[in-house]
Parts: sequence; structure tokens; C-alpha cells
Amino acid sequence: RYVFDLPIQAAWKDAAGEVKKETGITRDISSSGVFMICKNPIDRDCEIDFQIDLPSLAENANSRVSARGRVVRNVSMAHSDKCYGYGIVFNNYKILRLNP
Repeated sequence: RYVFDLPIQAAWKDAAGEVKKETGITRDISSSGVFMICKNPIDRDCEIDFQIDLPSLAENANSRVSARGRVVRNVSMAHSDKCYGYGIVFNNYKILRLNP
């Protein structure tokens, strides 16, 4: 796992089938999953779609991870403004190059 505080945007359906959206930050990321910190609860075993904008390592080389995964772990966080953490395993993902 690599420690990165990156913006993450997520969407999922709750138990009633209502689409929920959330923004947060990553704590770390690996080839098999990501740990997300956000303000609202997400159920364990929930299927979730998300996007992570990756930092540019070269001029005009912005990229984004677009993925679908499943929440496998829920953690209460001690932070005052971000109170939930989630371990999410990737079901599939793509790395997209963003044009400037």
C-alpha cells in the first residue's frame, strides 16, 4: 500500500435503492484496493463506484482511477471532521488519462 491523501468521489445505492454520493480523501491505495475517509456511513458489503484523481508526475499527464469495488471494512475515525473510514477492494478499475 502507498500512503496518499487524494480526493475521491464515490456513488452507491443504499439498502432502499437510493443513489448516494460522497466525497472524501484516500488514506492509502494499492493494486487491490483503497482506504477511503469520509463524513457519512456506507454499509459493509456495499458495491461502490468511485473516481480518484491522481497527482501529475509530468506536465500534461493528469490521470484518474475509475473503479468499482466493495466495502469490506468499516472503521470509526477519531478525526473531528471526517468520521468514517472504509476498506474497499477493487472489483475492476481503469486508469484514464485526462487531457488538459
